[in-house]
Amino acid sequence: MFQAVIFAITMFIGWIIFDAIKHKKVIKENIISGFFAAIVAGFLWYILFIIF
Repeated sequence: MFQAVIFAITMFIGWIIFDAIKHKKVIKENIISGFFAAIVAGFLWYILFIIF
């Protein structure tokens, strides 16, 4: 579970950095989309951890 949380936080930070570089500013929509992407990535990582 801890690995999934760390992975989700890393995905969120990476998403925000990528969008900030791409758009040259941080937009509220990008933060929300990064948050949802991190939630999905963390959930899928946890499911894979349970399966394997």
